[in-house]
Amino acid sequence: AFFDHAIEKWKANPGLMAYKLQSNSYKFSWALIPLSVPFVWLLFLWRRKFGVYDHAVFVTYSLGFMTLFYVVLVLLGGIGVGTGVLLAAGAFVPLGHIYKQLKGAYALSRFSALWRTAALSFVIFWILFLYIDLPLVLGAAD
Repeated sequence: AFFDHAIEKWKANPGLMAYKLQSNSYKFSWALIPLSVPFVWLLFLWRRKFGVYDHAVFVTYSLGFMTLFYVVLVLLGGIGVGTGVLLAAGAFVPLGHIYKQLKGAYALSRFSALWRTAALSFVIFWILFLYIDLPLVLGAAD
């Protein structure tokens, strides 16, 4: 019943719901760093060389890159670049970025960087799912 009500509200006033989504996303964007750092820390649990500060810098840099990258994608979409190109870039460039950043920042081998990229991508998917779902639910509850 809750989701039916949310869908009805979205259909009745999509502009208001989009505004609520943006507003709530902005309010919760700070939470991405503390949500992400523990998962990166778990990837390097047995490597004492790197501390929480190192992981926080890694996550902050990565989130900064991803934010700027998706702004560029939106701008490219605005000037008419095809949806297929944007979707492909949106799917593969972040994976390449995470791989290269892990490999360089932590001086990993190819295999270590690949398995950590796969694990981190899985975690990122769930964090983003929760990050997007939470503002939607809160926007529908207002």
